Amino acid sequence: MMRDLMLAGREMAGGHTDPRLRTGLLWAAAEALFAALPYGLLWWLLSALLGGPVPAVQTGAVAAGLLLCLGLRIACARRAMPATFAGAYATMGQARLRLADHLRQLPLGWFARQRSGAIAGALVTDLQVVEDIWAHFLGVFFGGLLVPLLVTALLIAVDWRLGLLVGATLPLAFGVLALSQQVLGKLAVKVHAANAQGQAEVLDYVQGIAVVRAFGGRSGGLVFERLAQALAAMRRRALAIELWPVPLIVAFGFAVEAGFALALWAGAQRLGRDLDGATLLLFAVLALPVYRQLFEVGLAFLELRYARQALQRLRALLAEPCLPEPARSAVPATHDIELDDVHFSHVPGEPVLRGISCALPAGSVTAVVGPSGAGKSTLVHLIARLWDVERGAIRIGGQDLRAIGSEALHRQVAMVFQDVVLFSGSVRDNIRLGRPGATPQDVEAAARQAGAHDFIERLPLGYDTPVGENGARLSGGERQRISIARALLLDAPILLLDEASASVDASSAAQIQQALSALARDRTVVVIAHRLRTVRAADHILVLDEGRLAEQGRHEELLARNGLYARLWACQERAARWGIRAAH
Repeated sequence: MMRDLMLAGREMAGGHTDPRLRTGLLWAAAEALFAALPYGLLWWLLSALLGGPVPAVQTGAVAAGLLLCLGLRIACARRAMPATFAGAYATMGQARLRLADHLRQLPLGWFARQRSGAIAGALVTDLQVVEDIWAHFLGVFFGGLLVPLLVTALLIAVDWRLGLLVGATLPLAFGVLALSQQVLGKLAVKVHAANAQGQAEVLDYVQGIAVVRAFGGRSGGLVFERLAQALAAMRRRALAIELWPVPLIVAFGFAVEAGFALALWAGAQRLGRDLDGATLLLFAVLALPVYRQLFEVGLAFLELRYARQALQRLRALLAEPCLPEPARSAVPATHDIELDDVHFSHVPGEPVLRGISCALPAGSVTAVVGPSGAGKSTLVHLIARLWDVERGAIRIGGQDLRAIGSEALHRQVAMVFQDVVLFSGSVRDNIRLGRPGATPQDVEAAARQAGAHDFIERLPLGYDTPVGENGARLSGGERQRISIARALLLDAPILLLDEASASVDASSAAQIQQALSALARDRTVVVIAHRLRTVRAADHILVLDEGRLAEQGRHEELLARNGLYARLWACQERAARWGIRAAH
């Protein structure tokens, strides 16, 4: 198990192990050596005392030796612990970064199949388990095993037959320990499942607290009941994993101590023949601490109960296939987009897009419209290569997206969507997300173009104002303008838009439309349109229906055909005239 932990930690860190960890373990070994040496001094002193009076000089020498061993042990511990901690945390820091980078390269479809609580559990709880073992357990386990081994070697030197009996019951003890690990492992799976469910329910409850208060009343309704049930399940599983192994732990302690009793019994049988009482007494005094130390190591080993499952989940996460990267990235010569017989499905056998083919010229504005669930967002996500097509191809400047590396594609495509995501940090950090090295002047220029500079300047710290979790301190319109400034700063030649003004008030919508007009200038633009009036002037309109390209053309052409687009237009025109009437 320990070897698996070491190899897995190194594997998760990308083959990197901080050299301070190795240094710390060497100092821990030295500490164990100086912890074992006093047993040899005590054996010599007790042997001398049992033989008669011991000169004060010799007793003083033993006392000085004990003090020296204690001082050297403390000195080694002072070097071992900081080095082990620093090396372990640095290695696990690398592992966290590798996992985060791996998540960045996974297709979006993988995230759709996961609960946020499970992902958070892997990145936080599972890695914390492995990190704690590396930082707090490796040195203790290493030293805790080395001391009994050195003392056992001394006992074998005193009397080899009794020395071998010391370990006679250890196979049974460690067999019980292995059985405990299996029991705990099965319970740990259930604990993790309950914890992941509980975390997800807490997250849902906190994020939807306004809805809970509006519809659940003082009791919280069904959402609170579900949360209470999840937390109760967490409590039951936590109690079970603590209580179930108790009989096995008692059995392990009995098996360990039984070796001591067996050695004393065997020694008593030999008294008067080939073993004297003084040697047996010496043996008993020196052997008892070995069992105590082994019992403590066994208890510490049980702390690994979560480790195996945590490692399995982390390895499974790292084994998830990323979007493949080309050995050498192609560079598009132009910025036109071609969709060639594109098929895609999130779930096998349930197609979302079926045979989409069209050409979007460089510098044009193309609107993607259609009923809810027609595949509009999926199509735009495929152009950004958040997924790979199942069949067919998407090309930019004649180059298949799969032949363009992620970094090169990132420089070609910018995205602004209706559901804006802002990260905890300052306004400035969120704007320069795509260009971390952008100067303050570049950031301000982008914000001015997006119509965001004035409201940013009114914030308490201006561009250095923290936005809160997902921009909670800003209005919807302000968040949208920051996302537009972010896209402007990236200055990519292709722009993908979800109609950004659909969910804000009229004043904000006008400012956002003006900012988007500046952003779209001289770029190839693909926009998902929810309100058809906003895309009447588009160069090209794609009308999707149940994953198929039902129609394409300009606004006037599509109206004249009297097809799906015309029906959608008529429905929206009727909806625009709707209003709430006073009751009489």
